[in-house]
Amino acid sequence: MINNVVLVGRVANDPEMKYTTSGMAVTSFRMAVDRGRKDQNGNDQTDWLDIVCFQKTAELVAQYFDKGAMIGIEGRIQSRTWETNEGQKRYSVEIVANRVSFLESKAEADRRRAAKGQTAPSAPGGGAPSAAFTDDFSRVPDNEDPFGDQ
Repeated sequence: MINNVVLVGRVANDPEMKYTTSGMAVTSFRMAVDRGRKDQNGNDQTDWLDIVCFQKTAELVAQYFDKGAMIGIEGRIQSRTWETNEGQKRYSVEIVANRVSFLESKAEADRRRAAKGQTAPSAPGGGAPSAAFTDDFSRVPDNEDPFGDQ
């Protein structure tokens, strides 16, 4: 089975980072993705998607992305259910981002932030952040067969 998602859109709200009880970073935000077609009134149709990321990816997203940033996401769809304190069952579908990419130049990001009266976040070492964040899982060496059939 395949569960793979690739999205390009804009960050709809400033990412919010929290930590689990075990200390793992978790960042969540909404993403606006155009459907590529217009409604009957000629307006663009947009999907508003919940995105969540973990560990280093979560920390980097919280530090370098802000509302309005053009972003690329690779990940998977996840659904979950839970019960509120009042006993109501809730259901949610979200995208778990394993890889996140900047899709606007530093100059474009600076102009966007300046128009909102914001300053740019600083990257480690004072330079621009790297072009992409990868997931927190290590690569399986080529000489190892993860399925045990070779």
